[in-house]
Amino acid sequence: MLYLSILDYRKEADALRSAYEMDGEERARREKRIRKESGNTPLLLLITCTRIEAYSTDRPVSFESMERAFSLNHIRSMDKRRNLSDVDAIRHFYTLSLGIESPLFGEELILSQIKEARERAIRNRSASSYLLRLSQDVISFAKEMHSKHKIRVFDDGIGKALAERIDRGKKILIIGSGELSRLVAAALVKNGCSVTMTLRDITKTFLLVPGGRAISYDERRDRVGDYDVVISSSSGIYHTFEESDGPLLEGKELYDLAEPYDIPSSLHPVRLRDLNVRMEERDTLVTLLNSEIDKRIYSFEKDMEMRKEALKAEDFSISVLRRMNPVIDELLLDMDKRKGLEDALYDCVRKAYIETERKSRKR
Repeated sequence: MLYLSILDYRKEADALRSAYEMDGEERARREKRIRKESGNTPLLLLITCTRIEAYSTDRPVSFESMERAFSLNHIRSMDKRRNLSDVDAIRHFYTLSLGIESPLFGEELILSQIKEARERAIRNRSASSYLLRLSQDVISFAKEMHSKHKIRVFDDGIGKALAERIDRGKKILIIGSGELSRLVAAALVKNGCSVTMTLRDITKTFLLVPGGRAISYDERRDRVGDYDVVISSSSGIYHTFEESDGPLLEGKELYDLAEPYDIPSSLHPVRLRDLNVRMEERDTLVTLLNSEIDKRIYSFEKDMEMRKEALKAEDFSISVLRRMNPVIDELLLDMDKRKGLEDALYDCVRKAYIETERKSRKR
């Protein structure tokens, strides 16, 4: 049985800033604390810029332990909690890996985050063999889908919707230079608007659309007074403008196409959902990917059913190595020698377990 406890901060990403910026060792310490408080359940802890997800196999991880470990406010977290189990949790993991639930549709950063969670779980011996095999299959599946399909796609309906709302000749500042920003910029230039885009690296002018201009991202506050319309569509997790920037933005048309949001709600921007755009290309792709997920889950679960005995042996080996970690730590081995020793011990314990089980069945 797979359990999944999710703290979803898509609308309050700033609250996860400290968790997201922790180094690997600090994350490992928090993970161990959560695992201990959750009855030592096998655990894989995924931390992204907008969520914390705890995948476990014996019992669900408590939200309270996750919130304590990352110093999150319990009251503010109440509406961020979500539980999934069994096939719903598995489906979520595969879907998440494709980036189609990410703030920037189809982004591949989530893959590196899943890899980091898996590698940490291996180092800490915190996950079960099922979790390790599942996470590896999720990573392989996502790579295959990104290679097979153009997942990071934006329907040109967004640009058309904005061109219909914004008058010709307006001076427009677009915060961002990614695919969505370029799509919108191209539509507005075509509609007769004067378009300027921000670049984090001002030398990367190849990111500009024909007819567009550029300023440095760091100049956005100093130069925003020159424009009639501000459109924010960055791929970052922090606000491009804060509430304190209200006086600078007064009287301007504000559009926020990003998730998590780039512009605070108190400044009353028009958001992507307010445009009521039907993104037919994206919808068609999501339907196709959901079909691919169904087939992959069926294949994976069938394979796991056939490997039941092997999984038991691997789990026993993981448990033994976890108990031996303090002893191995005292040997002060370099990384290569430590890995060699751990791999050898793991293999010996696994084979011994299989042989013992085989002999037991013969009696």
